[in-house]
Amino acid sequence: MSKLALFQDRINEEIPLSQALGIRLLSWDGHALLLSAPLAQNRNHQGTGFGGSVYSAAVTAAWGLTELALSDLGLRGAVVVQSGNIDYVAPVDQDFYVICRLPGGEIPAKFRKSLARHGKGRLDLTAEVFCGEPTPEPLGRPVAVFQGRFVVKDVHSKVTPHAAR
Repeated sequence: MSKLALFQDRINEEIPLSQALGIRLLSWDGHALLLSAPLAQNRNHQGTGFGGSVYSAAVTAAWGLTELALSDLGLRGAVVVQSGNIDYVAPVDQDFYVICRLPGGEIPAKFRKSLARHGKGRLDLTAEVFCGEPTPEPLGRPVAVFQGRFVVKDVHSKVTPHAAR
């Protein structure tokens, strides 16, 4: 079973909402994660994409990219979203897909140093949502853009919280 297929199973098990939304991981090249979701399972009362579903797919793409990038580096950590914002630019009127890329194509050196030194790092990511047939190089403009900050805590770290002053 491929790494991506194993990760799909993990997401379905650990994040049950991803299965309900029909999220499918399509590709991971070490720099970008591409996933898709069907409109039928994610529509609102107007027949377009439900905002919460679109947001959830975008968060899943960014979280998944972080997890996969750490794994590629041989690192493990607890990944959580600290903050997130999405701009809905146009209606999601058909099946959609999300692309999340590492900034500059790789995990930033500042993040790696912070994780090594402090046992915790923050990663700012952007995930773009598009309608239509999934492709890693979309020609059109995104219908939604998610920006989020993810915190990774090294699971082996002995860092303790600062005492209250």
